[in-house]
Amino acid sequence: MGAKYNLQAVKAKYLESHPTIPEWIEFTLDDGKDATVFKIHSPIFQTNEEKRAFVRAQKADDEFELAKALLGDQWERYEQEGGQVSLLLLLLNEVGSDLTETDAEGNPTRQ
Repeated sequence: MGAKYNLQAVKAKYLESHPTIPEWIEFTLDDGKDATVFKIHSPIFQTNEEKRAFVRAQKADDEFELAKALLGDQWERYEQEGGQVSLLLLLLNEVGSDLTETDAEGNPTRQ
């Protein structure tokens, strides 16, 4: 009989061994004292519902649906406060770059 794994323990071990990969990506629209903090799951920690919405938006090639898929019930507030779809996509690129930076020899600096 094979090993039995606890998926929550696997997740906890992954987070511990990859401290630079956050479960949540938090951001604000500005640096104001009362700025709303928005948060989205890192792609590997998205729920099934989030992943399905993300995949549907990608297939539709619709950036607005992609932003809504990422933000979920935060979308309306994000848009009301002046949040732009293009800035959210820039954030995703920034986070992706931060997680895959390389040193001068091409070795990953973050995992």
